[in-house]
Amino acid sequence: MHLKINIVILISSVIFLISLTQDFVNYQYFGSIHYPSYLAFLLGWTYFDGFRWEGFVWVANLLYFLGIVLMIKRNYKAVFAFIISSFLAISFMLFDNITITKSGRIAPIIELESGYFLWLISILFLTFSSLYLKVNAKKQCVV
Repeated sequence: MHLKINIVILISSVIFLISLTQDFVNYQYFGSIHYPSYLAFLLGWTYFDGFRWEGFVWVANLLYFLGIVLMIKRNYKAVFAFIISSFLAISFMLFDNITITKSGRIAPIIELESGYFLWLISILFLTFSSLYLKVNAKKQCVV
């Protein structure tokens, strides 16, 4: 079981790292701008001030890493961190605009790019895998 957990975490982490090399979002601000994923990851927390929901979505990263730590410790409560992280990550699809400066300037989102979808896949993969491993562990305890 421990080997399965390590493999799942490795696959998800590789997808997450690949997502950082891609563009995250394309928005319109004096032209079309492709925002890289690594900048969204490194600077997304700066928009977490209670007024900008983009920063709140960034908390999905914290919950993702918290879930990994809990999963390594074989604490199956990690699934709750992954589920909340998944909902936060999916909620970004509902945004029409994105805050692009600390002064609060917003720009319309043209499209979500591959970096976003790879990031979302890495979180969803770990969420569904942890659910499967939790159910599988309960079945083994019953038998």
